[in-house]
Amino acid sequence: MDKHLPQVAVTVALLAQGAAVIWTVSSMVGSIEKTSNDVSQMQSRMSDYEDEMHQAELVVTRIDANLEAIRGAIDLMVAAR
Repeated sequence: MDKHLPQVAVTVALLAQGAAVIWTVSSMVGSIEKTSNDVSQMQSRMSDYEDEMHQAELVVTRIDANLEAIRGAIDLMVAAR
């Protein structure tokens, strides 16, 4: 029995390490999948924000053009006086 005790201990230790490795890998895979989903959602949100920013740029450009036209009209009215 004394000769078999180290073999049993080594076998149990290896099984425990194998279980720990499997648990760690499965935990990592779950974390990677969650992170991948989070990245996908963030990319979608960034695309939405980029679209909104483009629309805002167009509005600002229109406002700027209108201000320039108003300034030109005011200059003409002042010059006509």
